[in-house]
Amino acid sequence: MPRKKIAIIIKSQPFSWRTFEALRIGLGSSIDHEVYVIFMKNGVYALTDWNAKSLGIEPLDKTIESLGMLGTKIVVEEESLRERGIKLKKWPAEIHILPQEEISNLINSTEVILPW
Repeated sequence: MPRKKIAIIIKSQPFSWRTFEALRIGLGSSIDHEVYVIFMKNGVYALTDWNAKSLGIEPLDKTIESLGMLGTKIVVEEESLRERGIKLKKWPAEIHILPQEEISNLINSTEVILPW
């Protein structure tokens, strides 16, 4: 199968199974494809220091670390952070904060878009 450029867009709040599943798909896809995991709108809350275990959700730290080790680019929309007054927690992988225009260009350059 030819290598694809994939954008996984996480835009819903992280307090459910959706973000965890989106990251799992990103992890599996990163083995064979060029993957960008993009957090925007309320999805940016997933990258704050919230207590996932208290809600019965697995913490995202190991998944984020694994994505980084596989070369997945993890991107956060700058405007979404600013609008919500959010600071990112320290993650075990590099997190790229990009303006909306750059994210739009990135999404337009991908072959597969998976919104969550």
